[in-house]
Amino acid sequence: MVNRDGDRKVLAALASHGSDLSKPAHTIHFLYFKTVDAASAAADELRTAGYENVRVHRTPTKSEGKRVSGPWKFSCIAESQAVLSESAVFEASDRMTALAAKNGGDYDGWEASIEK
Repeated sequence: MVNRDGDRKVLAALASHGSDLSKPAHTIHFLYFKTVDAASAAADELRTAGYENVRVHRTPTKSEGKRVSGPWKFSCIAESQAVLSESAVFEASDRMTALAAKNGGDYDGWEASIEK
């Protein structure tokens, strides 16, 4: 079973700050991969699915050891406008988790703007 605690905590934080979860919000998803090819493959799928401002970057780190050995060396960041209903958030998280796993990566969650 998928743990929904992270998604629920973000939704609760947005609501506690006065966000109207029925309005579309600027949403950003964060995925991490070991290779640029894996990150780029995920980025291509996200662009095809309609996500905006999709980009791949080398993941910055202060630790020289981690810069050399990883584990996650490349990020894929994707943005969208989405209504943040619980079901829509769960669906997006499931999609991102599956996409990350398919390409040998990890989905690290999402953030969204506060809409009033």
